[in-house]
Amino acid sequence: MAGNNGKKKNLDLKLLRRITGLAIPYRGIFISAVVLTIVQSILSATQPYLFQHVIDQYIIPKDTSGLTRWTIIILGILLFQSALGFVNGYLTELIGQNVIFQMRQYVYNHLIRLRMAFFDKTPVGTAVTRTISDIETVADLFASGLITIAGDLFQIMVILFLMFWMNWKMALISLSVLPLLIWAANLFRKGVRDSFQNVRTEVTKLNSFLQEHITGMQIVQIFNRENAEKEKFKTINARHRDANIKSVFYYAVFFPVVDLIVAITIALIIWYGSYGIMQGSIAIGELTAFIMFINLFFRPIRMIADRFNNIQMGMVAAERIFELIDSKSNLETSGSIKPTELKGHIEFKNVTFSYIADRDVLKNISFEVKPGETVAIVGHTGSGKTSLVNLVSRFYEHQKGQILIDGVPIEDYDLSWLRKKIAVVLQDVFLFSGSISENVRLKDPEMDETKIAEAARTIGAYDFINNLPGGFEFNVMERGLSLSLGQRQLISFIRALANNPSAIVLDEATSSIDTNTEELIQKAISKLLMGRTSLVIAHRLSTIKNADKILVLDKGELVESGTHEALMALKGNYWSLYQTQLEQAH
Repeated sequence: MAGNNGKKKNLDLKLLRRITGLAIPYRGIFISAVVLTIVQSILSATQPYLFQHVIDQYIIPKDTSGLTRWTIIILGILLFQSALGFVNGYLTELIGQNVIFQMRQYVYNHLIRLRMAFFDKTPVGTAVTRTISDIETVADLFASGLITIAGDLFQIMVILFLMFWMNWKMALISLSVLPLLIWAANLFRKGVRDSFQNVRTEVTKLNSFLQEHITGMQIVQIFNRENAEKEKFKTINARHRDANIKSVFYYAVFFPVVDLIVAITIALIIWYGSYGIMQGSIAIGELTAFIMFINLFFRPIRMIADRFNNIQMGMVAAERIFELIDSKSNLETSGSIKPTELKGHIEFKNVTFSYIADRDVLKNISFEVKPGETVAIVGHTGSGKTSLVNLVSRFYEHQKGQILIDGVPIEDYDLSWLRKKIAVVLQDVFLFSGSISENVRLKDPEMDETKIAEAARTIGAYDFINNLPGGFEFNVMERGLSLSLGQRQLISFIRALANNPSAIVLDEATSSIDTNTEELIQKAISKLLMGRTSLVIAHRLSTIKNADKILVLDKGELVESGTHEALMALKGNYWSLYQTQLEQAH
């Protein structure tokens, strides 16, 4: 057991060093804040000695001129100390905010380099918690944690020196209760760390639940789930409350214990000091100074426990953040090949792929798409169609076999270059809040308006966009909710065409669109695919009769391949699917 504790201690020290390393770019500010904190500590610690001097040398002898002079001096010291406190508070917050900026940028940069597999198994709320609230907590570690604790510790050392220098017997009496305080502080430290770990876990769960249910609020209301989801949220919220109450409990116990220890110490000093005054061995000012010293001595100890709160929360949050950014298993990898052009010759050679180990979604898939060909992919739901096209843009990594583009393994290409050459149009079109132009420019922020308008005319969507308030500057709102499904699809086609891709991956979905919009979209698809290598997931088989090749998937296997006429003549899986759709149409 002792070995585990030692290991944990080493890990904590390593983590603390890593956290403080975040402030290295701001070491000038950091050093200034530490120096100011030390100066403040010295000024605070020496105040009882000054008051002792004034009481014994000027108040008791009734020296009014000296008292006036020292009153002005002490007032000046207090004003100077207040000014130092303002500057020091600003500097420590400045460090904290800069660390927030640096760390949040680093976490976000890491998130956007992660494979889709990470987001498949990680709730969005978890990533949001890491990027927002966890990082705020790390900043508090700097602003009201490490630097302030350094000042408190220095103040304690100065007070101890002055106490022993003035009267070592009274100093020992003052410290006689210290073992009890150390014991209480140690219990507090252990309890607080565990409680804050629980608090951060419950915050993550709360954020995840809210993000998911706010996004899916329409489904909640459609299925009358308001009361049921309210009860679920109540349970999660209660766990969050209970975790916080548990941490509050430790404070509710610890601070009264410290107050009791201070009261006992003051009582002992007054008893001993009063006896000394009667005996003539202790001056009134000396006793007054020791009462002040005790308050100054135990105040930073009590505050250290509070600062320890910030350090514990910051370290728990930092541990979770570093756990995220240190994980390299989900990072996208990139090759270095950047040819002048991509012809679009795609080959799958015995490709096997799975999201979860030993549960293959695609099994030993082999096919070829020649430059300029349109290949349609069909099959029942769950047959692996979407998984197959996701591999072409390397959203996921295949486990076995080879995927070649123009004869080069796909993983050898520079990933950014590859994705610029391959346009992906998904069934569930995602538009970011902002203008139509901004959504079209996602791949090329420098794209001019003429190119966007030309792509819109080619697709056949120019008129409908021009009739919107503001035209291409019309705000589509979050997820494009101010537009219809068909309009969002047309904008996704414009976005793909405007970047002039060499290859197209298209999830063709027209099942929930009216006939007029469907005809417009089919014309747009024809123009989009013209002269480009294309992989099309076909939902309506009637739309792919003219495809150069049709791949039929069943349970992750390629069971048939050929033209529409050849596959119909086989009277196999494709023929069966086609007949089923004909019957449903009638």
